[in-house]
Amino acid sequence: MNIDELLTPISESAPCGEDLSFSTEFDGIAEMRREDDPTLDQGEWVTALKTADWAGARTRCAELLATRSKDLRLAMWWGEAATLTDGYPGLQQGLTLCAQLCERYWDGLFPEAEGGDMEQRVGNLGWFLTRVVSLSTMAPVTKGRIGAFSLNQMQAARSLQATLDRTPEKAAQLPADTLTLDKFTRALRETPKDHLRQTLAAIEACQQALTAWQTVVDAKLGADGPSFVPAREALASALHEMQRLAREVGALAGAPAAEAAALATRGEGDGGAAARTAGGPLRSREQALAQLREVAAFFRATEPHSPVAYLADKAVHWGDMPLHLWLRSVVKDAAALSHLEELLGLDAPRDDSAG
Repeated sequence: MNIDELLTPISESAPCGEDLSFSTEFDGIAEMRREDDPTLDQGEWVTALKTADWAGARTRCAELLATRSKDLRLAMWWGEAATLTDGYPGLQQGLTLCAQLCERYWDGLFPEAEGGDMEQRVGNLGWFLTRVVSLSTMAPVTKGRIGAFSLNQMQAARSLQATLDRTPEKAAQLPADTLTLDKFTRALRETPKDHLRQTLAAIEACQQALTAWQTVVDAKLGADGPSFVPAREALASALHEMQRLAREVGALAGAPAAEAAALATRGEGDGGAAARTAGGPLRSREQALAQLREVAAFFRATEPHSPVAYLADKAVHWGDMPLHLWLRSVVKDAAALSHLEELLGLDAPRDDSAG
């Protein structure tokens, strides 16, 4: 079913249908959504883990929305399931569905606001907005033979790699199906560039849908409504991370792959100096500082929010300073500075202006 079908009134006499709050239908959806946490220790009684039936939950929610009840919870569960089956396009549809339900059916929408009390409805809205924060990194971003992995799985692979860097012997103990950072990187490189660009567009569409929903809710609840800020920040973070990944594999203009090609071209024109700086051992102080400048420029272009560009620029600036001046620029406490200069055997510079 498309969203328009889900938004069609149940009937002329009862556009929002019936209240299914304590129905067996809701119990069935809850069971389809339920899944066991694979990270929990089962002890001696190991049993098969239950996995959620997201496709089934999505279908059932759609059926009930279209034929039985205009219930905000059904729309949210539908959006959750759509995200976990279709990725970011599913999340965008879920947010749009919630916005349209709130706009068209606010007064009769289930669960009902008895006596004008919106507390339960605000709680429902807040639940899904919190869920959007986690869903923003759970949608798959890679595609291909190696696997469809999410930003959340990428972060887990990064954490695992950090652990293996500290304790390499643990690598031999990993199960064969463990997602390592190398495996995620290979999956990313295998993903068609068009798919990465479509994912970026889908995240931007999610941001627009969230803004549209907030506009509706703000008009209905004003200052009593839930905060949309965490969900908005989560989507912005997901977009930023996807832009970085897309640039890494050359799926966006100005990507590192294109920059590397341009650098190689410049290297051919100046006798290979640039290529030596990037690939070979550093031969001089000037080469080292030049490479730091390139690092700063790279991070300014690809990760403008990263502190790396600022720190690399600082390092270049400090590279032209003698140690005693550098200490004076970073140590502001006179007693601590004097102690450091004495410890390092530095003579305090003379003040030539004194008589």
